[in-house]
Amino acid sequence: MKLWLLSLVIICCAFVAKGQQAACYIPSSQTYSTAAIAGYVQVNFTTDREKLSAIYGWVTANIRYDKDSMYNINWGVDEQTKATATLRRRKGVCENFATVFTDIVAKCGLASFTVTGYTNIAGYIKKTGHSWSAVQLDKAWLLCDPTWDAGAGNNTAWFLIQPDQFIETHIPFDPLWQLLPRPVSQQEFNKEKYRAKKELPFWNIADSVDSFLQLDSLQQLEATSRRIKQTGMDDEMTRVWRQYVDMKIAIVYGDKDMNFYNGAVADINKAAAIFNEFVQYRNNRFIPAKPDAETATILNPIDRLLAAARKKINHIGESVENVQYDTGSIKERLNHLFARVAEQQFFLKQYLESSVADRGKLFYQ
Repeated sequence: MKLWLLSLVIICCAFVAKGQQAACYIPSSQTYSTAAIAGYVQVNFTTDREKLSAIYGWVTANIRYDKDSMYNINWGVDEQTKATATLRRRKGVCENFATVFTDIVAKCGLASFTVTGYTNIAGYIKKTGHSWSAVQLDKAWLLCDPTWDAGAGNNTAWFLIQPDQFIETHIPFDPLWQLLPRPVSQQEFNKEKYRAKKELPFWNIADSVDSFLQLDSLQQLEATSRRIKQTGMDDEMTRVWRQYVDMKIAIVYGDKDMNFYNGAVADINKAAAIFNEFVQYRNNRFIPAKPDAETATILNPIDRLLAAARKKINHIGESVENVQYDTGSIKERLNHLFARVAEQQFFLKQYLESSVADRGKLFYQ
């Protein structure tokens, strides 16, 4: 009996994918950043399938599930920080597994995306979110769940799974990442009813995903929020996820408002500095003398700077309510400076239009 078991193990090992075999032998010094792991994979594996297999095999063999943190999913940390921390600790929860795998795949030049949703296992719907990965291989999108394969050796039951099979256990909050021509509804998923859809396709998956990945991060968040709302998914987990997505959108717009405000202040400060230099030059009765052509242009940059500042101020609060920046005070400062500049521009016009003999009198008016 023991001999038979040993023979079976040897036979099974012979069929292990090249990538999964060699992935465990990545030098330790090259396993503390996703870029280093990707570099090793790029050099040592040829085909995209081998690369994906190597990455998946390494992640599932070397990252262990952190049961102590299983309810502490932290969506707020940026992906790179999350991946680096996971590689340092060598443990994590589903989002850590998916993030590390997805990031290494992306750094190997393959399209990938970390997907978030929830699961249904034989009718048991887990009340916490779950994360997995979508990857593109030979122009087809497939799904992987490295968390569920963690520590399973070469028994990769959740590697490169077809979307119509994956939907039996995993549903993303964003229906796009079902990767199905016509998405399964939340009700169908919860009741484990996946009847074949005979209607016309809802979207072309390849084109829709490609278009989504071309968007910047803010546009992706906004598109995700819209799709979740349109599906009518209204369970607590989905509401929490959409609130998180909307919060990230608000943060991005908040950062934009901050940049607009700081930019407007900088423009006004530059304009004020030019104005003060001009006033000081006027108080010195334009000594040392400059050619009229040069004197005539001293105030010119101010109009451009104030116009730019006004435009930035008007953008503040365009997308989300502004409750942080006192635009009233900065507008008042801008308008006050604008009026004072107009006075000096009038004086400068008079000066340049006067005869040389009469110009001196203008400084005493």
